[in-house]
Amino acid sequence: MHLYESYLHVLKKNFMLVIMAVGLMVFTFFLWAGVPVFIVGGAMGHLTMNPLVLHAAVSLSAGFLFAFYFAPINLKVAGHVAQLKNDRSFKSFVKIQTVWIVCCAILFEIALMIAFMF
Repeated sequence: MHLYESYLHVLKKNFMLVIMAVGLMVFTFFLWAGVPVFIVGGAMGHLTMNPLVLHAAVSLSAGFLFAFYFAPINLKVAGHVAQLKNDRSFKSFVKIQTVWIVCCAILFEIALMIAFMF
């Protein structure tokens, strides 16, 4: 069974988790989008002037905060994957959450680049 099939299985049974995550993301937009840009960006701006480090720190913090909303879903998927692979669920959760953080950070960086182009 693939990972997307595990997500499909979990989301069919727990669709309310998606509704709660999307609702929280809408209401707390300025928390997960504003904190990395203004607070982390300002703090890193005082520490270094290297734009690569600055963008990496802002994107990773945004990826962490954005992926945090999907932690309950990822925890259920990790439990399902761990049961199928006879592995520990914490190990599966760390892998899945790390991939989510990196993907969200990349998407946030792409959005920042598009926003600063215009």
